[in-house]
Amino acid sequence: MRITFIGYKENSINFFPELGKLLSAKISGVELEERFVPFVEDLPIVAAEASADSDFIFVYALVDESEQVPLIKQKLIDVELASKTRILKLVEDDSFSGLNQDDLFDKKTELSREYAQLIVDILFNEHAFTPKEKELY
Repeated sequence: MRITFIGYKENSINFFPELGKLLSAKISGVELEERFVPFVEDLPIVAAEASADSDFIFVYALVDESEQVPLIKQKLIDVELASKTRILKLVEDDSFSGLNQDDLFDKKTELSREYAQLIVDILFNEHAFTPKEKELY
C-alpha cells in the first residue's frame, strides 16, 4: 500500500515524519511519500499526479486566507472522484502560527496520533464511522 502526504510548504507545522513513523508501525509494508507544494492552489494538481500511483492521499494545508479553503477542497473532491483514489482533505485556516516551540512539539505529537488513527480507520475499519444512536432520556 502506498500513501502520499501532500503539504503546503508554508505550513507553520509539519508532522509528516511523525505521522509516517506511526503509520509504518500500524500498517505492514506501507510505502510513504512526502510532497510539498509552493502554492496552495497547486494542491489539486499534485494530488492528481500522485493519484496515479497512490492508494491513499493525505493533504494537509494551513492557509491564511479562509476564502481559499472551500475552493481547494472542492478541487480535491473533483480529483478524488476522477481518479477513484481516496483523499483525506485537511485544508483549514492556520491556527498554529502563534504557538511557541514547546506547544508546536505537543501539537505535532497530538496531530500525528490523531491522524494516524483516522487513516487506519478509513482504510481498515469501516465500522469506525457508523452513526451511533443517542439516548433521548
